[in-house]
Amino acid sequence: MPRSRAALRLAPAANMAAPPIEISAGMKRSMPTEGDDLLEIIPLGAGSEVGRSCVLAKYKGKSVMFDCGVHPGYAGIASLPYFDEVDLSTVDCLLVTHFHLDHCAAVPFLVGHTNFRGRILMTHPTKAIFSMLMTDFVKLNKQSDSEALFSDKDVKTCMERIEVIDFHQEVDIDGIKVTPYRAGHVLGACMFYVDIGGLRVLYTGDYSRTPDRHLPGADLPSVPPHVVICESTYGVSPHSPREERERRFTDRVHQILNRGGKVLLPVVALGRAQELLLILEDYWTKHAELRGVPIYQASALARRAMTVYQTYINVLNSDMKAQFEEANPFVFNHVHHLASANGLDDVGPCVVLATPSMLQSGLSRELFELWCGDSDNGVIIADFAVQGTLAREILSDCKTITSRNGGELPLKMSVDAISFSAHADYPQTQQFLDALAPPHVVLVHGEAGEMGKLKRALEGKVAADGKKMQVYSPKNCQAVEIKHSGSKTAKVMGALAEHPPKEGDRVRGLLVRKDFGHVLVAPRDLPEYTKLRTAAVTQRQMIPTSKPLGDLRFALEALFEGIHTVTTLGGAGGGSTNEGATGGGFPTTQPKASGKKKVKKEEPAEVDVKTEDGVKEEFGVDTKLNLAEPDGLSVNAGALTIVKRNATGKTGVEHALIEWSSDPLTDMIADAVLSVILQLEEEPAGLVEAEKAHKRAVEAKDNNAAQNARLRIVAAMLGVQFGEPNVDEGDQKLEFKVDNHAVAVRYGNRDVFCADAGTKTRVETALERIDMAIADSAFARTLPSVSGVSGKGGSALGGT
Repeated sequence: MPRSRAALRLAPAANMAAPPIEISAGMKRSMPTEGDDLLEIIPLGAGSEVGRSCVLAKYKGKSVMFDCGVHPGYAGIASLPYFDEVDLSTVDCLLVTHFHLDHCAAVPFLVGHTNFRGRILMTHPTKAIFSMLMTDFVKLNKQSDSEALFSDKDVKTCMERIEVIDFHQEVDIDGIKVTPYRAGHVLGACMFYVDIGGLRVLYTGDYSRTPDRHLPGADLPSVPPHVVICESTYGVSPHSPREERERRFTDRVHQILNRGGKVLLPVVALGRAQELLLILEDYWTKHAELRGVPIYQASALARRAMTVYQTYINVLNSDMKAQFEEANPFVFNHVHHLASANGLDDVGPCVVLATPSMLQSGLSRELFELWCGDSDNGVIIADFAVQGTLAREILSDCKTITSRNGGELPLKMSVDAISFSAHADYPQTQQFLDALAPPHVVLVHGEAGEMGKLKRALEGKVAADGKKMQVYSPKNCQAVEIKHSGSKTAKVMGALAEHPPKEGDRVRGLLVRKDFGHVLVAPRDLPEYTKLRTAAVTQRQMIPTSKPLGDLRFALEALFEGIHTVTTLGGAGGGSTNEGATGGGFPTTQPKASGKKKVKKEEPAEVDVKTEDGVKEEFGVDTKLNLAEPDGLSVNAGALTIVKRNATGKTGVEHALIEWSSDPLTDMIADAVLSVILQLEEEPAGLVEAEKAHKRAVEAKDNNAAQNARLRIVAAMLGVQFGEPNVDEGDQKLEFKVDNHAVAVRYGNRDVFCADAGTKTRVETALERIDMAIADSAFARTLPSVSGVSGKGGSALGGT
């Protein structure tokens, strides 16, 4: 998850008292620039064609697939979308708009025969009917000569992975916000409104804004999208009013029956078939002379699916809901079930609804071949006729057709096209896009010619209105790339939002990319407001040294203030324990009045020690805690600890073990401590002798000797930092050079003489620390330490 520190200028905003606060970047460089602000839309099907709808949208590392159907004009693998053009393992989710085969029939293949691992969403009615359709699809494939795309096992696996979603319900899929809206096409059909990082895309699927006998029209999303992927099935053609189409349809059916013919209505088993049945049932009820003429529904699937229509009354229109209050409108009095074509051998005039709608196979094709040679009969194409199908062929005024066995049959029956297809026509499309006013429109699900006409018509309308809207009409596998740069904002959350800044104030914190936005938080708030977690890195380092702990403390007090004796990792071979300790809240050794040392035992808080086996293995240290024995030093209020250990079989040498929680400051302290310990191994020759001389002089109460010994100690310690000085014991004076600057120190009053002010300050500071280290109370002054804790009190080395 990319993150960086940034200072942002507060954008004007109202009601800033309540967190989170939104902050806009004043400059581009204030926010991380995204290299993936390009929306890519790739039709894997339905690009300049009608059939195998499958559109892929990719943005900000997310990938959404809309629909996954087969082409009704092809069979087997050839009918599938172009799956091999993309990496399906990167697709986050598949959104299926409705249950028609050209929008959903490739889903079991996708699940069972590709590396697609994303989530699958569809509405409740769509899933219920999808299950029935796919089971029938497998049976039909077994009965035909065409290649089987998937098995019953694939269908079962597919059904287990499908998740259902309600209209207007928002579902978040790893940052992809998905909301379905009513499409008005068939029961359960929806348009998918997708928000990816602030980019809003509406995929219409098949939709209709005009209500029919059982469904309401398509919804209009309240928040306009940036991109609309829109069907273009009917191009610039307008539909006649529904009442007029119903009148033409029933009149034509009546005419064919009056002349003694049979009426064939090729339909999709679910969808328009139910609309036609409602129309015919109503017409038969009103015309008593037709009640002896049977209406046949030749689809067991449609009969079974009626339970779905009766279950999901809530998604039907208000008229149907009102009818359900009195009786079930889908229980037809004049409609009979037909199992096979043999049931029509001795039947005169009749109406038969048979599948499929494109006359490619099945009972509708069988009946068509039986009846097409009789001029009394008639076929009415009530759906959109797809290019490459027999339904499209017979609408072209042909005189003969090729039968399934390869023979030629005369076409004498009447052929009519009266569309009840619930697809948007040009007026609906134009009004829909006018209301949404998207900057970009991508046309799919339309034949190239009709799509081109629609593109030109929409562009002309936009130009005439003085608006801006780009229209794209891609072919299959042709990517449409749209640059989208949304507003760069960050939400200030947590402690930073407790005191809302005013306009123009600068806000500082950690800028974290969360999903597709950014949040600005204090480092301590990371675990609460992001998925990031803070962690402490504890480092340990072993340094071979034979110097006792007292010598280490003495040397470190020349650099650091507030060195404490502490109880740390415990036990075996602990170093010296006779150093005093000063404050800090650590367990310490305190001197009693008798001069003897006694351990002050305190009940420690619960100590959380990591598994120390690793320490044992690496350093040979017995890490069993012995809280009674102080055996280490603490630097900077416990940020770094030092313990001494004797040689073991694993280490082979006496050593100091340094442990600290890693951060930039403590890492520098650790480097300094390491340097001090290493330098002690090459301790100036005169320092040890000077310390012994000082001790003897103090015991003998020889002030002059003690003063001279102290001068030699100071000289030795300054020599470590600046080079060996010249010592004049008579005048209590030290002379040396630092970076070619002459320095003189009159130790009696601690006056430092140097022409360079910076060098003079360095030497004065060193003298201060040396005085504190050797506890010369006459000149030691409290200095600010790294930890902010001043060292006070005596040292085992004594003082005057």
